[in-house]
Amino acid sequence: MLNIVASIIFALLGIFSISAAIFNFKWFFTSENGRMFVKLFGYSGARIFYGVAGCLIEYMAYYVYNMPVS
Repeated sequence: MLNIVASIIFALLGIFSISAAIFNFKWFFTSENGRMFVKLFGYSGARIFYGVAGCLIEYMAYYVYNMPVS
């Protein structure tokens, strides 16, 4: 049961991160943490970073959901 809850949380976070990258949420990239990545990678680089991070989080949700329960 715990792996289902964790995978749902990861899936929602991954969808949010991918959505922020695709739809260019200005408030997301002007937040304190978002500005850090914009400073490191530039605006387009930060969008790519959050898109890739969202895909990795989605994979983590898939992995946690399919993990065997012991």
